Amino acid sequence: MSRYIASRILQALGVVLGVIVMTFVIARLIPGDPAIAYAGPRASAEELAAVREQFGLDLPMWQQFVSYVTGILHGDLGISLHTKQPVTSDLIQVLPTTLVLVGIALVFAAIVGIPLGIAAARWHGTFGDVAAKIIAILMVSMPVFWLAILLQIVFFSRLGWLPVAGQYDSAYDSISPLYTVIGVPVIDSLLTGNWPVFVNAAAHMILPVCAIAAYPIGAVAMVTRGSLLENLGEEHVRMVRALGFPERAVFGRFALRPSLNPIVSLIALVFAYALTNSFIVESVFNWPGLGSYAVRAFVSLDIPAILGITLMVALLYVLLNLIVDLAQAVIDPRVRA
Repeated sequence: MSRYIASRILQALGVVLGVIVMTFVIARLIPGDPAIAYAGPRASAEELAAVREQFGLDLPMWQQFVSYVTGILHGDLGISLHTKQPVTSDLIQVLPTTLVLVGIALVFAAIVGIPLGIAAARWHGTFGDVAAKIIAILMVSMPVFWLAILLQIVFFSRLGWLPVAGQYDSAYDSISPLYTVIGVPVIDSLLTGNWPVFVNAAAHMILPVCAIAAYPIGAVAMVTRGSLLENLGEEHVRMVRALGFPERAVFGRFALRPSLNPIVSLIALVFAYALTNSFIVESVFNWPGLGSYAVRAFVSLDIPAILGITLMVALLYVLLNLIVDLAQAVIDPRVRA
C-alpha cells in the first residue's frame, strides 16, 4: 500500500509539473500585450517599459519560467491585470463559493444518479429501465447554458417559486446582518445560526445546483447501471442468487460493492466537467465565484489570472484523482497490484 501511495503521488507531481509548463507556454502564445492590458491602451512607451520591467516581461524566456515556478512554490501567482490585486488572494476569495456550489451539486448527483442507475439495473429490460435511460441521456445531452436559462424561465419567470440570481437577497443585510466566516453565505449563515439568511441563500442555490448536477446525474446513472449489470452476470452473484439470498441482498452486498470502483472514478472525472460548467452557470445566475472571475479574466486578457485559474483547477483535479485512487485501493485491494 505504501509503494502504491508513493507511486500515485509521484504521478500526480508529474502531472502538476506538466500543467505548469503548458500554462506557461500557452500564456506566451496568446495574442496581445499584457503590459498594455495592465497599463491601458493610452500608456506611453516609458510606462509600458516600466510595467514590463516590474513583471519581468523583459527577461529572457527561461528566466521568466524560473521566476514563474519560484512564485508558484511560494504561493505567488502574480498580480491580476484586471483587479490589480494578487491572483492568490483573488482565488482564495472566490474559490470557496464555487467549491461549495460544485460540491453540493456532486452530492446531489450521487444521491439521485446512483439510485436511478440501481433502479434501471434492477428492472432491466422493463419500462422503468427504458425511462431511466431516457432521463440519463437527456441529462447528459442537455447543454448547461440552455438548461440554466430554462430553469430561470420556468421556476422564476413562470412559477415565481425560486430566486433567479445572486447568493441571497441584499434586503437581509439590514433585517438580519450576516457575519462572514468563509465568505459563502449559505455556510456562513449556517455556522452563525442566521436562519433567515440560510433559508434564503439555500433557495438561491437550488437552480444553479440543478443546472450543474444535470450532467453528473446522467453519467452516474448510466455507469451505475452498466457496472451493476456486468457484476450481476458474474458467477459468484449467480451462485448467491441460486442459494436463495433475497434480491435486495444480491444487489446490495454482492453486486453493488464491486460496482463502486467505476462509480468513484467517474465522480472524479465529472468533478472537472462540473467545475468548468460552473463557469457558465455562474455567469447565467450572477454567482460571484471562480467562474465569474474567470470570465472577467478572459475578457480582459488577464494573463496572470488565467494562469492562476488554470493551475488551480488542474491542482484540484489532480488532488481529487489522487484521493479517488487511494479510496479505490481501500475498497478493492486488487487495484494495488
